[in-house]
Amino acid sequence: MGSGKSTVAGLLRKLGYAVLDADKTVHLILSPGCTGESEIIRTFGESVRETGGHLDRRALGRLVFNDAKKLETLEKILHPLVRASVAAERSKLRTEGHAAAFYDVPLLFEKKMEADFDAILVVTAPEAARRERLAKRSQMTEAEFLERSKHHVAVEQKMARASFVIHNSGDLAALEAEVRKALAFLKLGLPTPA
Repeated sequence: MGSGKSTVAGLLRKLGYAVLDADKTVHLILSPGCTGESEIIRTFGESVRETGGHLDRRALGRLVFNDAKKLETLEKILHPLVRASVAAERSKLRTEGHAAAFYDVPLLFEKKMEADFDAILVVTAPEAARRERLAKRSQMTEAEFLERSKHHVAVEQKMARASFVIHNSGDLAALEAEVRKALAFLKLGLPTPA
């Protein structure tokens, strides 16, 4: 959380690569009127519904990240929907002739998805920077950060299991240089326009 995965994904897009985004897929699945939203409200009740009638994602997060059983229930609803959506998108990219694509996924190791990919890039940043980014971006409190961190594989373990580690401890230019090093490691040049 807060390491800069989305920024790296943006840089890859800027360089011409297709990037699938797990969080955006979840947001689409939980959009008003979608199957995921209605099933989650039906499962967890009115405490996760906002005044407008739609899913209150922040309330849902507070509910499930404090209760392992509820988190497991949520994942049983979401993960099959996410996997189906991503599989369809990957198939589409293959059909379009993309030689390589990236998948921005925050819980790859936690959900034991390593075998689904040819290589794994881990983006890491100092903990203080990650906490500060999350506080600014998501208004995540210190307690929420600590609670959610309990559900993540330790950064050191992720780094040890990665094909390549992108260090995000400088400015945007330094991060882009790290991304280019990762692409060179993967033996990927810049994609050719279609």
